[in-house]
Amino acid sequence: MARVAVIGVGQSSFVRAYPGSIRELAFEAYREAMKDAGLKASQIDASVVCSAPEYDKQRTPAGLMAEYLGLNPQPTFYVESVCSSSSSGLRTAYALIASGLHDVVMVLGFQKMSEISSAESQERMGRGADIQWEAPFGTMMPAYYAMYARGYFEKYGATEEDLALIRLKSSTYGQINEKAVFRKSLTLEKIMEPKYIGDAPQDV
Repeated sequence: MARVAVIGVGQSSFVRAYPGSIRELAFEAYREAMKDAGLKASQIDASVVCSAPEYDKQRTPAGLMAEYLGLNPQPTFYVESVCSSSSSGLRTAYALIASGLHDVVMVLGFQKMSEISSAESQERMGRGADIQWEAPFGTMMPAYYAMYARGYFEKYGATEEDLALIRLKSSTYGQINEKAVFRKSLTLEKIMEPKYIGDAPQDV
């Protein structure tokens, strides 16, 4: 099996409302990754484009992205697994190289959520779960994660402070990442201030 390595990385800035198209957004990261790797478009054997669908108006982005980035006629693939789309894309690229099918594969993950309203975004998030047994009851991502956290607390004995430490870690890295959208300094005490939106009975 071939040895596989990540030889270049790039990232666009995280912003609340990106003014350009998804192609332009993707190009920012692509340009930086290609410069980091020291490669030209002609040296890319295949591309894997990753995103959660329906948050922008482009239904089939893979071919569009490949054409815009000058990666045709090399094959391109589209990978979608909601929030883990890019992780799945990286695994797919690894398999394509390790199998010997391709030598150099570009993985491009993107998401632009400002083309639709907050209500539309939440509706799509809800449909990321089971549309027969979950989404019809109005569950959205904050509600899902709250229930998961409750179950995790009860099963493993974790505390709210354990979760707060994750937020503290994210805040710390956000401060040193010039491309992060949230760069505010936070303390554990500030994060732990009670600001409940709602809470379900513990026996539910």
